[in-house]
Amino acid sequence: MKKDFCEDTQDYVCSISATEFEVFCLERLKDYAEMKGWQNFSITHNVKVKAHDGTYQIDVYATFRFMELDFKVLCECKQFKSPVKRDVVALLDGKVRSLGAQKGIICSTSGFQKGAIKYAKEHGIALFQVYDKSCVPVSHSGGPDAKEFDDDPIKYIEDHWPKYCVKCYESDRDDPITIYPTRDMIIELYREHNRLMKKVYGIDMPDPDTGFE
Repeated sequence: MKKDFCEDTQDYVCSISATEFEVFCLERLKDYAEMKGWQNFSITHNVKVKAHDGTYQIDVYATFRFMELDFKVLCECKQFKSPVKRDVVALLDGKVRSLGAQKGIICSTSGFQKGAIKYAKEHGIALFQVYDKSCVPVSHSGGPDAKEFDDDPIKYIEDHWPKYCVKCYESDRDDPITIYPTRDMIIELYREHNRLMKKVYGIDMPDPDTGFE
């Protein structure tokens, strides 16, 4: 029996230990690196890296080579009960500068406060909302010219998702059938999200039809 279509869940990522969550994020980054074919890619869990102003603990530390240049990536994994705050993003930004890294990433199960997202966009810190099967970018790039949008594509689905859900329970099925929102409604919601992601961030998102079998 095929699983009833639904949005990606967090049942797994919210139930595992903090260490297991860090390894989970490591595996997602590793999969991405392999897909992109990064040269000399190396990724390590829970490392201590020395800098001129001290030694820093990094949840996930990755290095790779691109265009004959060496890159360092620092990833922090936050399994909080509330959205990540601005000071957490600022702390990682400080580590990036002290260690001479090229990119900082924060993976969160609980999202990010508006101040955290604004700071990340202004300083080029990548933010990802983590689900069991996907990592959704909240801020994948940035800098001084980062813009704010009235209808932020990153939060479009969250902001426009129907407030109510109706399920039908039948005696011959183990799982209930979702009858509202309908499949077509959800696909259209994702299509508009994908259109905005392409328009605002230049990201090509997968066709939502393929995600609902």
